[in-house]
Amino acid sequence: MFAKRISVEQVEEGDELAPKFDKDGLIPVVTTDHASGELLMHGFMNEEALRRTVKTGEAHYWSRSRAALWHKGATSGLVQKVVEMRIDDDQDAVWLRVDVQGGASCHVGYRSCFYRSLPLGEAGEAPVKLHYEETEKVFDPKEVYGDAPNPTKL
Repeated sequence: MFAKRISVEQVEEGDELAPKFDKDGLIPVVTTDHASGELLMHGFMNEEALRRTVKTGEAHYWSRSRAALWHKGATSGLVQKVVEMRIDDDQDAVWLRVDVQGGASCHVGYRSCFYRSLPLGEAGEAPVKLHYEETEKVFDPKEVYGDAPNPTKL
């Protein structure tokens, strides 16, 4: 499915998919809502996740915190149907435009994983206080995932 990377010209101007995975075998992915353009999440894919996403038309990622392949929505039902998939000029980043089944992409329950903003110009000694841009959750994570511990490593 993937071409061997031969030259800069082939990668930047060619018509073959020749992704560049990092030293850990991952490529970053930015995921946005296909209709609004809203940023939903950032994740990573390994070769298998990229293959499955292309093959199925549904977003698959590599979960670094769980060290496992992750079919987005397999547990929650909040599947991301890929409407468009793009790769950047040097083929080391992926952009997914998706239709989110169920209306949320964040495991915390918000629509977007980017539900907080940072105030600018307030760099003091105390920790920066975040501002919630989304105030209501789309779903209750405890109802969907149960009492499973948050997979995010601190």
